[in-house]
Amino acid sequence: MLGMPAAWLNAGEKLNVAGAAPEAVRELGRMSGEMERLSVQVAPKVVQIATQRLKVAGSGEEQPAGVLVAEHGCGSGFFISSDGFLFTNAHVVANATRIKVMVQPVNGSAQPGAMIEYPATLVGVDGENDLALLKIEVEGVPFFDLGGGAAPRQGQLVLAYGSPMGLSQSATMGLVSAVDRQLSSEDPRTYIQTDASMNPGNSGGPLVDLEGKLLGINTMILSQSGGSEGIGFAVPFDVMQRAYPGLRKNGTVVRPLLGIQPRSLTADLIAGLRLKVHQGVLLEDVALHGAGAAAGLLPGDVLLSLNAEPIHNLRDLYRTESALGPGTPVELAVMRGENLRLLRITPEAPREFAPVLSPGSVSEKENLVFRLGLYGATLTPALASSLGGLREPRGILVLALAGSGLVGQNAIEPGDVVHEMNGSVVDGVESLRMALEAVPDGAPIVLQIERGGIRSYLTPGGMAASEHLPRKAGSVERTGGARPPEGSLRY
Repeated sequence: MLGMPAAWLNAGEKLNVAGAAPEAVRELGRMSGEMERLSVQVAPKVVQIATQRLKVAGSGEEQPAGVLVAEHGCGSGFFISSDGFLFTNAHVVANATRIKVMVQPVNGSAQPGAMIEYPATLVGVDGENDLALLKIEVEGVPFFDLGGGAAPRQGQLVLAYGSPMGLSQSATMGLVSAVDRQLSSEDPRTYIQTDASMNPGNSGGPLVDLEGKLLGINTMILSQSGGSEGIGFAVPFDVMQRAYPGLRKNGTVVRPLLGIQPRSLTADLIAGLRLKVHQGVLLEDVALHGAGAAAGLLPGDVLLSLNAEPIHNLRDLYRTESALGPGTPVELAVMRGENLRLLRITPEAPREFAPVLSPGSVSEKENLVFRLGLYGATLTPALASSLGGLREPRGILVLALAGSGLVGQNAIEPGDVVHEMNGSVVDGVESLRMALEAVPDGAPIVLQIERGGIRSYLTPGGMAASEHLPRKAGSVERTGGARPPEGSLRY
C-alpha cells in the first residue's frame, strides 16, 4: 500500500519534468486547428445530390411486384470548375429522372447549414470507372483543380467528405490502407483503400489529403453489415483526370476496342495449357470481325506487350489499352506455343448501340423479364441482320434494364444478346421466362451473352431487385444510389 502512492508520484514527477502532457495537448490543438481550416477550405467544394428514379417493385413492397415505382436516393459530389461542373459516381445518378444538387452559399450570407438547391444536368457517364459528370447553372463556386491532385501513399492521413445517411457536409478521417487495390484478379481497375468511415450517401464525395488536395472519389465499402467497417474504396484522381475531357466534350469516355477476351494467367492455366510463359494475359477468345482478328491474333495466344509496354496482367493491359487511340496502329507481342510473334493491331472505336425498336413498342407483357430485371426482344432474322456480325443469330437482344436496384447483381448491358441460360439455348423472351421459372430462388443462374462479337458468361443473381437480397458476408456495397455494373469491361 505504501509503495503505490510513491509510484504514482514518481510517474507524475517524470511527466511534469519532461513537459510531455502540455506539449501533447498543444500538438493536438494544432492538429485540430489544421483540420478545422482544412474543412473550411474543402466543404464549400462538396455538394449533396438527391435523385428520383424509377424502379421495378419487388415482392414484399407496398406496390405489386413488377410495377414501376418512384425511388429517391442520396449521394455526394464535388465541383471541378468554377462554372458548375461537378463529379459524382455513376451509380448515384443511374436511371435518375430528376437530379438536384444542394450547394453551400458562396457568399456565406445564409444561415449556418443552409443550402441552395439547383437542378442538375447529366453531362456524361463513364460506367466502367463509375464516374458521372454533372452541370448546374452557377458561377464562382470553389472547386478542386484537376491539374493539381496528389498521389496517395500508404499510411497517409486522409479525410473523406460527403453526405452519409443524408447528413450533408460530413467529414471523417482515416489512413490510406492501400494504394492500387484490385478487388479481384479479373478486374483490372484499381482503387485507393482507406479506413476513413464511409456509409451510404458518401458515394461521389472527395477523398483529400491534409493539404486539401484531391486524391480520389469515394465509391464503395466492403461490409458485412451494410455500414462502415473500416474498408472503403475511392476511384483514384488520375482516373478522373483522364476521363474528364471526354465526358465534358462527348458525354462518354472513348476506350478503343481490341476485339479480344483477356484472362489472367493462373498456375492451373499455365500447367494445363502447357504455356511457356508465366506472365502475360491469355486470350480466351478473339472477335471474328474485330481488330484482334484482323491483326492475326488467335485464341490461346498470350499477350506479352502492347505499344512497347510490358503486359504482365490485366491491370497492365487496361492501363495501356486506355491510352490508345482508335485507328492508330500499335505493335504487340504474343507467345503462340513456343514462338514469339510480333504483330500490328489497329484499335477500333467502340460501337454504339442503336435502338432498333421504338420505346413506344416496348411493353412489360412482351418484353419484361422480371427476374433478370431487363427488357428484351426476341431476335428475328431482320433484327439480327440489323445488329450485324452476331456469332449466333438467335436469342434475346437486351433493350434496357428495368430498374436501378438491379444493377449491382446484374452485369447485363443494353445491346447484349443472351444466347443460353444454364447451358440451354434461349430462343426468345418467352423461352427465357419459362426457363427461369424452373430455377428455384437462390439457385445459380448463368447466362451466355454476346457483346461486341465476344461471348462470355454472366452470373446475374436470382432476383429482380438486389436490395431484397440478403447481404452476404464481405459483400461490396456501393455507398449511395444504385450499384454500377460489374465485370463489364470491354477489350
